[in-house]
This record gives sequence, structure tokens and C-alpha cells, in this order.
Amino acid sequence: MSVFRNTRLVVGLCLASGISAAAVIGWLTGFFARIADFVAGLWNELVTWLDSPLGWDHLLAGAGVLLAPVILLVVILALSDN
Repeated sequence: MSVFRNTRLVVGLCLASGISAAAVIGWLTGFFARIADFVAGLWNELVTWLDSPLGWDHLLAGAGVLLAPVILLVVILALSDN
């Protein structure tokens, strides 16, 4: 068989057939659907987490956390300045 004399061709055909078989098996067993659902769930959780800190209660708490050190710094500077 003169077609299969090249080693690269044989390796390429083996890789192509292996990838094709894995793709068909993954599609038939629903593996890709489970992966897509998992990734979609991660994405939805990320978007929910990103949206949650933007509520008014979180913004007010963040402003309070940032405001306390600023007030403390102003008091320290005022006391040290006489």
C-alpha cells in the first residue's frame, strides 16, 4: 500500500479517527450537553455575583467602610496640625 507509506499520514489519520470517534461518543452520551450546562451555570453564577454588590444596601455599606478611614485620617491630620 503506497498510500500509507508516510508515517505522518498514518498518525494524522489515527488522530482524526480518534477525535471523530470521541466527538460522536460525546455527542451520543450527552457529555457535551452536560459540559455546556455546567459552563452556563458558572456563567449565571458569575453574573449574579457581579450584579449582587450593586444593590443600594451594598453601596451604602461600602460607602460606610470607605468613609470611616477618611474621617479617621482627617481627625489625625487635624490633631497633628495643632
